[in-house]
Amino acid sequence: KNCTDGHTTMLLGAAALLKNVESSIQGTIRLVFQPAEEGGAGGKRMVEEGVVSLSPPAQHAFGMHVWPTLPTGSIASRPGPLLAAAETFQITIAGKGGHAAMPHLTRDPLVTASSL
Repeated sequence: KNCTDGHTTMLLGAAALLKNVESSIQGTIRLVFQPAEEGGAGGKRMVEEGVVSLSPPAQHAFGMHVWPTLPTGSIASRPGPLLAAAETFQITIAGKGGHAAMPHLTRDPLVTASSL
């Protein structure tokens, strides 16, 4: 069993649940498998092939992913974008040290780093 089996099962399960309440749903629901989601090229390909510009336009998008450290049967999320990129970047933070009695004369890089 590989990760794709889990993704397929989740989307088909969501489709079955939505079908059970279809009469109470207003609007259009579009279920989409994203190709190459692990490597980051799938979203780009979906845009290129017009999936995200279908009519009626999407008002919301939700993604699901297998997360092996979560206990079986649990779902985790948080507000805002989550797992929305497959890109890495590096940040260099520079500052200027000083005396603890005069922090207003420093540019403490730890303050900036701790807020990221």
